Amino acid sequence: MESTRLLRAFAWTRLGLAGLLLVTIPLTASEFALVANVPILVLALLVTAGSSAAILLRRAVPAPRRIAALISALDLAVITAVVTATGGARSIYPFLYVLSVTSACALLPRVGALAIAALASLLYSGLVFGRTVFPMAYFFETPLETTALEVVTIFLNSATFLVVAILVGGVAERYRVTHSELQTRQRDLRDLEAFRDLVFECVGTGVVVLDRQDRVTAFNRAAAEITGRDVSTTLGARWQDLAADGVELGEVTTALMAPSFRSVRRETIVYRPNGEAIPVVMTFSTLRSAAGEALGLVIACEDLSAIRRMEARMRQADRLASLGRMSANIAHEIRNPLASMTGAIEALTAKSGIGPDDHDRLTQIVMRESERLNSIIRDFLAYARPRPLSLKRVDVAGMLEDLLTLLEHRPLPPNVKLIRTFESPLSAHVDPDALRQALWNLCLNALDAMPAGGELTVGAAVVGSTLQLSVGDTGGGIAAGDVANIFEPFFSTKPEGNGLGLALAHRIVRDHDGDIEVRTDTELGTIFTLVLPLGVHE
Repeated sequence: MESTRLLRAFAWTRLGLAGLLLVTIPLTASEFALVANVPILVLALLVTAGSSAAILLRRAVPAPRRIAALISALDLAVITAVVTATGGARSIYPFLYVLSVTSACALLPRVGALAIAALASLLYSGLVFGRTVFPMAYFFETPLETTALEVVTIFLNSATFLVVAILVGGVAERYRVTHSELQTRQRDLRDLEAFRDLVFECVGTGVVVLDRQDRVTAFNRAAAEITGRDVSTTLGARWQDLAADGVELGEVTTALMAPSFRSVRRETIVYRPNGEAIPVVMTFSTLRSAAGEALGLVIACEDLSAIRRMEARMRQADRLASLGRMSANIAHEIRNPLASMTGAIEALTAKSGIGPDDHDRLTQIVMRESERLNSIIRDFLAYARPRPLSLKRVDVAGMLEDLLTLLEHRPLPPNVKLIRTFESPLSAHVDPDALRQALWNLCLNALDAMPAGGELTVGAAVVGSTLQLSVGDTGGGIAAGDVANIFEPFFSTKPEGNGLGLALAHRIVRDHDGDIEVRTDTELGTIFTLVLPLGVHE
């Protein structure tokens, strides 16, 4: 296609030059431009016009390189005819050979251009020799007087043709190579851009690009689906209009400036134009130039709606599973005291065979099992229907001291030592009754884990913005298979336990927006750590 366009441009140039010669030759007729043979001149111009028109009138030029070679050779014949018709060796138009050689350099490979230059030299030399040195046209026209100037002109012009072919051909060849490489690179660039656009539009993650003024410069199809906005109207919009200030870009940019942060993740809510709230996670990265200059931000957005729905279904399924396990456990816990009470009542209602001592013992069994049932129901209701927290500023160190004092006045296993690892003053914003209940349950579990004695350690410390309370024992630890279930209601490894102590402590800590951690070892014992925020609800 490039060769065809070049050939058409060359054809227009030939037409223009032919018209120019048609006008200028009569005007410059003199002893230096004698119009000795008008029919030859007219024929040459007609051939030029006809061949150019043939190229221009065709929509497609087959084999443009071959046509260019034929046209270049035809031009040499036409130029020779023009030079012959305007004075031969004394004509002022030999420069047309230079133009023909130059055009051949542009149209043909370097070898072809050299061949055209050699042919031009042969034609011109033959013309001059035939008109002056060896007047072969003796019978057609009066031979001119031969001078040394004509002989020198032959060699000068021939050398000029070859030099032009070499220099211009080299430049043209370099241009063709460079132009070909440029076209290849442009084609590769277009392919790369098409591939980039394909990936950019087809990727499932929303991609938003912001410039230095926090304006949207790129917005793919996935981002449009997530935000519910049209791409054409969003381009150029400000980030605040798109994210509704859900993420503060200043804070993100500051974080990205740190050497340890290559990207920053934030979860937020994006509101669609219809008011629908979409939970998304955004990953921010800095857009940089090849020189490392920051040009803006690239934001990858992922819709979390499906994940949130799946999490809700999983939580519901987990609650149903927990409810099933809890129902089975509570039925088991209630069945035992009920069986004991039923047997005792049946014996008490018998008409005979019961003495005064047996009557008192059976009555005590009914009362004991009734109290056990009441304790199970009371703990279950405390777990299932928690009362609202009553938060206040509490002296945690004093509360722990009172708790340990109560433990010291209880019947303890032999060789149990209570260790305090906290100091006053130590305060936090908590519900004192609920937190005391959680710590009491943990301490009772720790004492039960050391039937032969050991050390019960109670500690407290402020770490950063959290209050950390710990209850540790030196018992036999918790089995690896039981660690995942210790906070489930009615899960217990003790024969007389109801499995609600740790579950209630775990719920109390979660109500305080905290967490409870467990570290256990069969040789070193178990440590429960309650991590509570210092300023929660403050």
